[in-house]
Formats: sequence, C-alpha cells, structure tokens
Amino acid sequence: MLESGLEKRLVNLRPYKPGQNRHTTKRDRIAAKLDELTAEYFPAGGMTVMDNNRLRLAAAHYIDAETCRDPVIRQRATRTAEYLLCKLSKPPSAVRSPAADQAALALELVLNKSQDGV
Repeated sequence: MLESGLEKRLVNLRPYKPGQNRHTTKRDRIAAKLDELTAEYFPAGGMTVMDNNRLRLAAAHYIDAETCRDPVIRQRATRTAEYLLCKLSKPPSAVRSPAADQAALALELVLNKSQDGV
C-alpha cells in the first residue's frame, strides 16, 4: 500500500518508538545519570549498598530537576540531590607504603639541606 507524504512525516514525528513510553525513557535517563555519578564519586569502586541507593535517588532527583518547568521544584530537587550526595561514605583512602614515606622524608631532607646551604 502506498502512503501519502503526510502519513510518512507523521510516522517520523512520533516521540516514541514501539515499546517505548515515558516510563522507559525516564528509567534510561536515570540509569545514564547513575552511571555518570558512579564514575564521578566512586571511580575505583568501594561503593556500599546504601551509597548505591543514595546515588540512584540523587540521579532521579537530578532528572526531575532537568525536566521540571517550575523553578521552585527544580531548585528543591537539586538541593535534595546534593544533600544525598554529601551523605555518601568516603571511599577508603589508599594506605601509604613505608617506602613512600621514606622517599618523602629523604626528599624533605634534601630540600632542607639545599635551603640551608644557600
């Protein structure tokens, strides 16, 4: 069957493909934002279950802030996301090896001797 040009253009103007709806697109946006936040806050891993839940909720709030038209609700969602992100546990810091400590002490001694000699 031949379609008219108008019908072809209307098919291309549909916002969603078959199987997509506003819920699946929001879920995909939240997943992308969650990956972005995870890479930013926990690049080496070490994330607890609570941290993951807070990141997911913060990602949802950031998506709400991006899509919202009301500035008050946008600001509230952004502040809530930032509040959740500040509650994240800090990843365990790397323990310095004794060799690194000795190297730092040696460098400090060399620098102090060169300043005394000048």
